Amino acid sequence: MNRTALVAAALAAAGCSFAPAYRRPDAGVPAEYRLARPGEANSIADLPWWQVFSDPVLQELIAEALAANQDLALATARVAEFRANAGIARADLFPQLAAQATGGYGQPISDKVLEGKPRAHYSVDASVFWELDIWGRVRNGRDAAIADLLATEDGRHAVVLSLVSGVAQAYLELRALDLQLEIARSNAETRRGTLQLFEARGQGGIASDLEVNQARADLAVTLAAIPQTEMLIWMKEHELCVLLGRAPGSIKRGTALADLPEPPELPAGVPAQLLERRPDVLAAEQNIIAAGKRVGVAVAERLPTLSLSGFIGLQARNINDVFDPSALAWDTAGSLFAPIFQGGRLKSAEEAARARLEQSVAAYRKTVEVALQEVADASAGVLKLRDVRAAFQTQVTATTAASTLAMARYQGGVSSYLEVLDAQRQQFDAQLSLANAMRDELTSLVLLYRALGGGWRQEAPPPPPQEPPPPPPGTLKQ
Repeated sequence: MNRTALVAAALAAAGCSFAPAYRRPDAGVPAEYRLARPGEANSIADLPWWQVFSDPVLQELIAEALAANQDLALATARVAEFRANAGIARADLFPQLAAQATGGYGQPISDKVLEGKPRAHYSVDASVFWELDIWGRVRNGRDAAIADLLATEDGRHAVVLSLVSGVAQAYLELRALDLQLEIARSNAETRRGTLQLFEARGQGGIASDLEVNQARADLAVTLAAIPQTEMLIWMKEHELCVLLGRAPGSIKRGTALADLPEPPELPAGVPAQLLERRPDVLAAEQNIIAAGKRVGVAVAERLPTLSLSGFIGLQARNINDVFDPSALAWDTAGSLFAPIFQGGRLKSAEEAARARLEQSVAAYRKTVEVALQEVADASAGVLKLRDVRAAFQTQVTATTAASTLAMARYQGGVSSYLEVLDAQRQQFDAQLSLANAMRDELTSLVLLYRALGGGWRQEAPPPPPQEPPPPPPGTLKQ
């Protein structure tokens, strides 16, 4: 067989690949989410984040976080790194060319071999090396690097999703703390009025020191809640500042928690959409693809390697003769390398690659299971927290009426001071519980949106429509 036929046969064999064919693993995805309404096709996760979180201030904070958050900057840099790695892996598909020019002076051959004396030597040459990818080792390595790149991009999308939902959740928690601070201050004023009433009655000999001290103690408990809540507000602001990529400071406020609209009925869609939308699921799938390609690389490492090399250059003893046609030197060669015995190293490397493939499949299935759990948990919150808030709202209405009635009964001499203090305590606790329930109900929207994989496909809201420029002077309006 001549050289041309040998090269043609080698190139025809270059289509071989020992990587297992990829097929998405069965992860036991049900036809419908638990707690989902029958027949749901659309999903809230299809909406961009600025349509889900309607508070303009919250929209500003999310946009700022997407522009300056350091976790996102780190994830973006990792994508750039893996894109470069994919370029490195792709380069091995092409011939490697090199050129060099050398000049020296010496005696390259010993006097024991050939009589001579030191002399100058010069050369200008180019070389080429190309490994024929017969078994798909290089192509599988390139494909594995591309899958790593896609997994890294999905990881960046996961950071975007986490950032959007994290800012929204922290903002709602901050607004809930603002409401709790308002409640504490309002109750402190009420308790201060109660104490003043008890003190006046005590000075008149109607109330005892026990009543006054008990009222003073209840006021102190309420007053202590104010700095505690203020501390929590500052800490939550600092948490938000880190997400926004800025130093600790104050956070702008928008709509009050009590004025935010109740979450509407939120469609979850169908579970199959989760496999195409959740960034962590997409990244886990790319990890399977990369692991499968590396199995092909490991198998190819155990097989013979065919490579071609060539050399062409100009060599002379005198620099003036380097570019003379007679100074031309060239060579072509082909080499076949076959690993015969390495103590089981290559076989073990293949077994390790196959084990990593099994690990990636298990990790993918686990990721899908966790995703389904998060959707189910968030759906339960959306369905039930509305009832919880309504119950606490009823409690607040009842305890407020009871507190007013208890005070009137006390002033009328019908009930004791303990009834007044107990009613005020119950009212305070009920108001705090309602604030937490309102926070949890709104947060359930954020958690469901994140669990469904929404919020990362479009990172920036569209610019507002620009008004047309004014007509030039003297132009008549239509």
